[in-house]
Amino acid sequence: MESLMDLSWLFEPARMQFCEETLPGLIKHPADTWTNISPFIAGLATLVVAKRPLERLLGASALWTGLASAYFHASNTILGETLDLSGMFFFILSIAALQQYRATPWIGNATVIWLVVFAAIALTVLSTISTVLASPMFAALVVLVIIRGIYDRKLGPWAWAMVWSFVVAWAFWWLDFLGILCVPGNHILTGHGVWHLLNGFVFWFTFLHFRESVDRHVGPAEGV
Repeated sequence: MESLMDLSWLFEPARMQFCEETLPGLIKHPADTWTNISPFIAGLATLVVAKRPLERLLGASALWTGLASAYFHASNTILGETLDLSGMFFFILSIAALQQYRATPWIGNATVIWLVVFAAIALTVLSTISTVLASPMFAALVVLVIIRGIYDRKLGPWAWAMVWSFVVAWAFWWLDFLGILCVPGNHILTGHGVWHLLNGFVFWFTFLHFRESVDRHVGPAEGV
């Protein structure tokens, strides 16, 4: 029973490690921590501007991603890693929810929001059990979201801005992770930090895309 209650493993070093070398003290990876200001600002701005519940969910997911990722890189713990994964899944599932709402606006917002939260938790748990599942599952969801957008013929300028900024951002993620773009002693801006900064634009472009497309196909927010 005591072993089940022992959660000390959550504060062991994270299994996913990037280029920046780990420092002693409160903030283990400074560059990979401060760069989360970008998704944090994007999420905050979305929450302020958004009028629909699912658009606010998108803003909340961006805000949570920024906070969770900052904690992950500051603490370098398994707990932080888990929270970071939850943000990734929360965001991409929020996009899927907005796609479905645009097609079937009569579905209740509360039901969709709870489904997103449940699915994000489930995928996070699976990724925590086996870290090798995290990136493939996230990539699969990204591909499905893009295919759905193409199928629905709803990929406007903001959507393409979102897609290409994500592609560039993810390229920096891999360059850092594989050690190709890597200076371990650089604690100002890393390849992974660029991933964070560009993700802020991804989140904001996503909101602009859905605000425009949902207004066009469903109607103004005041009428929802």
